[in-house]
Amino acid sequence: GSEGHPGNHFAAADKDNLTALLAEFQNQLDAYGATTGKRYQLHAFTPADPAKVAAGWDVTKVFNYLDVANVQGYDFHGSGSDNSWEPNRTGHQANLYADPADPYNFHFSVEAAINAYTSQGVNPRKLTLGLAF
Repeated sequence: GSEGHPGNHFAAADKDNLTALLAEFQNQLDAYGATTGKRYQLHAFTPADPAKVAAGWDVTKVFNYLDVANVQGYDFHGSGSDNSWEPNRTGHQANLYADPADPYNFHFSVEAAINAYTSQGVNPRKLTLGLAF
């Protein structure tokens, strides 16, 4: 699985467990909807870092259960893939494309974040992008 923030507990089964949890949520929503005559949607707040998407999300399966994913499209400056906050360094909050002059090896961008999902077959209509304001 994806370790998330440094220091968080994680296990190899996290990716499969997340998929199973979303499947169960959708089953429960469908069962409840059968009693109310309504369809309930399942949404999730998802990572923008392609490495965290690959490590923690079985994208080809979870979108069988998710109606919408809100990709965290902000805080794209920082140190490495943990995106640590650096008060003495500035960077664009939500750049559309990677900056070739970025001093870090890892380049966050909206393009890379969305491609982490669409390159695995996710319908773009199932993606929303959270942006800072």
